[in-house]
Amino acid sequence: MRFTKQTLYRAARTFLQAALSYMVVNIAAADLIQDTDTLKTTLIGLSVASVAAGLAAVMNLEQ
Repeated sequence: MRFTKQTLYRAARTFLQAALSYMVVNIAAADLIQDTDTLKTTLIGLSVASVAAGLAAVMNLEQ
């Protein structure tokens, strides 16, 4: 399996799609300065987006 520029591009695109979708849905509840629970939830959501991007990269590795 090879890691190519195409694989990196797809992983980055998947990360951006997941991260932006998460942020758009949760932007109304994002009071990151006053509420530490919201900050924790936001960071967990971004971690999930990172995992999705990693899975996309692995699934798109060339044989």
